[in-house]
Amino acid sequence: MEIDLLGAISWEPTVKGGLYVLIAFLTLCGSSYLLLGTNVGSRLGFQLAAAGLFGFMVIIGSVWWVYGIGPKGPTPTWEPKLTVSGDLARTQSDTLAGFPEGWKKLELTDPAVADAQPVVDGALTAENTGLFEASADYLPVAAYEKGGETYSILPFLNFRPFNLWHRPHYLVVQVQPVREQETPPGGAPPKPEVDSAQAPVAVGMLRNLGALRLHPAVATLSSLLIFGLLVYQLHTRDKEAMARRA
Repeated sequence: MEIDLLGAISWEPTVKGGLYVLIAFLTLCGSSYLLLGTNVGSRLGFQLAAAGLFGFMVIIGSVWWVYGIGPKGPTPTWEPKLTVSGDLARTQSDTLAGFPEGWKKLELTDPAVADAQPVVDGALTAENTGLFEASADYLPVAAYEKGGETYSILPFLNFRPFNLWHRPHYLVVQVQPVREQETPPGGAPPKPEVDSAQAPVAVGMLRNLGALRLHPAVATLSSLLIFGLLVYQLHTRDKEAMARRA
């Protein structure tokens, strides 16, 4: 029975990774605390070891915060807001009011268009829309953007890192159905071509900036708070010790 129970235990990579981190943490922090505890006492050694740990966390958390790495928060994404069939200028929408005035035309090779293409495919081929069965049934023909500029509440500080506010960033990708073509016997499928006789379809999206640096910011500020409390406690202890010696 015991052999069967031991044989049922499997060491998955995730479990191994967690154990490696735990062992490394206990080895690093435990050895530091052991050395400090044998020299200055268990209570003071713990405070010194904890202050060093959270001081290190403040430094590494600041690096995570600046470069947007480490425990990342939600990444920026495009959110579909409307689907328009036909002429964009005649659309009854506040977002597209006055189109194309205020809008900038983008090349289809622009990184923003490439980033938004999966969102466009999902919006046009979703079951609730029923516009297209697959992404191969259409081709992108145009893209436009508006907004996205950053600004500061003080005009003379309208530069980084003071321009923390931004205007809503909209993107419209316009597609058109492809024309049905016959594949010649034994030949390669023809290159898809746009059917100009059919009305184009556009997807309007709004940029969600996410919170990529939220988790590093919380980790840094929390570590800084604990580090400050520990340092203040150590400072108070030193003042009391100096007063007793005097």
